[in-house]
Formats: sequence, structure tokens, C-alpha cells
Amino acid sequence: MIRIGADELILWLRKNGRAENVRTIDLGGKIRKTIEENLDGHIVEREQECFWANGDNDKNIGEFALPKTAAQYHIDENRLPELYRELSLW
Repeated sequence: MIRIGADELILWLRKNGRAENVRTIDLGGKIRKTIEENLDGHIVEREQECFWANGDNDKNIGEFALPKTAAQYHIDENRLPELYRELSLW
């Protein structure tokens, strides 16, 4: 099992031009559903502060950008390719 944060996955989506017009909070919900229902992962922490700059006025934090806090999950590392394949369709 590895620990992966929704923040990392949202960053990947944003950097790769996926889900550009989807609110960050909606992406978080979709990520949670995908990990828990499709990949047998589970949440280990609901709101961990993200490591990137996360001031209230930071231009990278926002509704259609990156989260200030994010859920953390445990998932079998062998299922990561499946997770990223799913994300690539968003």
C-alpha cells in the first residue's frame, strides 16, 4: 500500500489539461469515489494541508486550480496505472 493525496492527482489533472473546467472540490469527490469504489483504496486523512504554497491569496489555489487541503488515501501501488488511466479520461 502507498499513501497518495487527492492534491497530487488534482495537480496531475491540471498539468495535463484534464478537467480544466471542473471545480477542485468536485474533482476531490470524483477522486474519492474512484479510489474507494473502483480501486479498493480507503481514506486515511480527510484534510491534510498541501505542501505547495497555500496562502489565501496564492494564485495557484482556488476553485479551478489547486486545493489548500486534500484527502489522503491508501491504495495498492499495483493499481496506480489503473488510477491514472481513469484520470486520463476526465
